[in-house]
Amino acid sequence: MNDTTAESLLTVLLATMLLPLLIRLWRGPTAGDRLLALETLGALGVLMLVGMSVIAGRTIYLDLAVLLALFSFLGTLVIARYMERGLIE
Repeated sequence: MNDTTAESLLTVLLATMLLPLLIRLWRGPTAGDRLLALETLGALGVLMLVGMSVIAGRTIYLDLAVLLALFSFLGTLVIARYMERGLIE
């Protein structure tokens, strides 16, 4: 198995891991469960972009991964602030 095949397989496996997280995001019994699923989705998205960067040999995907990580973190902070104030249950 060459490197490109292994990296492609890894990216596909990461993509299949998104399905249970999407279900938890949709059905999560509490807002905390949904927030955790959203944060994990962001982390898996960053991992997929890094894998795509290695496979394609292009650094633009790394820039996108950094932006996704930043916005995912900021989004989590905003939602956590609303949860702290009791505006989201």
